[in-house]
Amino acid sequence: MSTVVDANVVIAWQTPGHTFHDVAVRLIGEAEPPLVLHELNLAEVLVGLPRPSWDSAIDTLTAMGFTFVTTSAVEVAAARLDTRLRMPDACVVAAARQMGAGAVLTLDETLAAAARGAGLAVASDESRPH
Repeated sequence: MSTVVDANVVIAWQTPGHTFHDVAVRLIGEAEPPLVLHELNLAEVLVGLPRPSWDSAIDTLTAMGFTFVTTSAVEVAAARLDTRLRMPDACVVAAARQMGAGAVLTLDETLAAAARGAGLAVASDESRPH
């Protein structure tokens, strides 16, 4: 099985001083490999970084065991309609469905609730500060 990771976890992980940095470090460390990031969610991570560091960020994530996936437009549209999530979060659900993921890892309570409603396990259920 794999764990599909939301961009907010990666962003918090790579940002010391972020409110959820320590939580993200722990959650990524505890996640069942392989770690999966949808390409659209990878773009969310990259836009917060200086452009010259994008290749380095991708290399770091790859070295950590992340794989990057795409899903079809039909899969994303179905996830969006089924969950009513915004497009980036629907991509997390679509990737989890495509990969047969064991869990979704997110710090977003709306995505977590929608993923559970779609029959997916959420790795951060008890881990995120409330």
